[in-house]
Amino acid sequence: MFELKRERHQTKYLGQDMMEFLANTKFEDLPEEVVLRSKHIVADAVACMLAGAKTRRMYGNGLDALALQAKGDITPVGCDYKTSAAMAAFINAVHAQTHDFNDGLNNSGMLGGAYHPGRTVVSVALAVGAQVGATGKEILTAVVLGIEAAARMRNPAHDSTVADSYSAAAVAAKLMGANDEQMRSAITLAGFTAPSRLGKAGYTGPAKGGKDAGSLTNVLKYGYLNRQGVEAAELAMLGFEGPELADNNAIGSRYYTCGLGKEYQCMDMYFKPWPTCRKTHGAIAATLELKNKYGVKAEDVKSIRVYQQTTGMYVNTPINDKLDICYGGQFSLQYTITCALLDGNVTLKHYRWADRKAPQQYIDFSKKITVIADNSLDGHNAISPNHGIVEVELNNGEILSMYCQYPLGSEPNAMTHEMRMQKLRDCAEEMTEEQKDKLVDWIMSLDKVEKI
Repeated sequence: MFELKRERHQTKYLGQDMMEFLANTKFEDLPEEVVLRSKHIVADAVACMLAGAKTRRMYGNGLDALALQAKGDITPVGCDYKTSAAMAAFINAVHAQTHDFNDGLNNSGMLGGAYHPGRTVVSVALAVGAQVGATGKEILTAVVLGIEAAARMRNPAHDSTVADSYSAAAVAAKLMGANDEQMRSAITLAGFTAPSRLGKAGYTGPAKGGKDAGSLTNVLKYGYLNRQGVEAAELAMLGFEGPELADNNAIGSRYYTCGLGKEYQCMDMYFKPWPTCRKTHGAIAATLELKNKYGVKAEDVKSIRVYQQTTGMYVNTPINDKLDICYGGQFSLQYTITCALLDGNVTLKHYRWADRKAPQQYIDFSKKITVIADNSLDGHNAISPNHGIVEVELNNGEILSMYCQYPLGSEPNAMTHEMRMQKLRDCAEEMTEEQKDKLVDWIMSLDKVEKI
């Protein structure tokens, strides 16, 4: 857990320690394990961007026309056109968030920090890094420091909007060569003007006209935050001053500096093996274990009960022939467990049906699944807050039950280096094997790249 600590300085402005750290830290200051983790974070975010870019092309991406209106020479990841750095950061984030496949920062969002910083910091780092001709070392350093801002500078609990905006501005300003005063202005301009702070869209709730509010607005949110963070950094570098850091909701500097420069927040990040909300992962893992251990077949199942933490009941989303499965299905225990039991895995293909609707076979089977809020699962598993119980009743009356405490991707059951690289390869579906090899080698050798 994070240690909360507020600092007041008589001789320094509020937050100066943080700003000096962000502005002055160099690649050579980073421990070896932090450098390796930063490469894994870049690899994971690029994987998510490539997967999202393909899906958006399949279903038509009206954002491309918007991006083309912004003149520039930066190519968003997985795209074949050029735009401005700010719009490239926008598109990168939208693609990274299209599938809920991105990394996460343990215990951060609940305290007002960012939940999934990779979709922000890597998206901005690659776009702005290309604009300024950054070295690979500078990219990796900016990624690490962006996550420091994402985790340490917080807003009210469970409201990560401003933390994401802070981190986008911090990454952009770092790559633009900001000093500590320019860093402060970039971050406070971004935080003070952060879009979406006054509104909150659900994941799958209906919007006017019956369309899916989650898929239409949630993915756009992070694009806006990225673009606005880059623009805030550009303003700061032009000499525009941001407001002073203050302990309030607009530019809330409820950050902590203990361990600054010694305890890097990127070391507390996790990576996902399945393209779904992490709150579904305990049940997915339990279902796969039941299937593998007992040979459970779909035709033998009478009913399934999923016991879920009360804090994870937002992924209790029944599916039907109207739900946009591309996004809504990622937040549906009913759908993810159906995929796990019918197909033995949960993969990107399950969110790419031609008409964006689940096949009737999946809809019918999902009706056998009931999700039950179980407060006995709350609070006692801080290391892996995504555990779950799946109970299967067979047609012959037999009941099989499985509890998963640590689903793959969580500590102490983290994905291996090989698994992380395979995820990148799997998401780079449109590349040849030779191109995939080069991509993996490029990311893992970023500290030797002279110009991205």
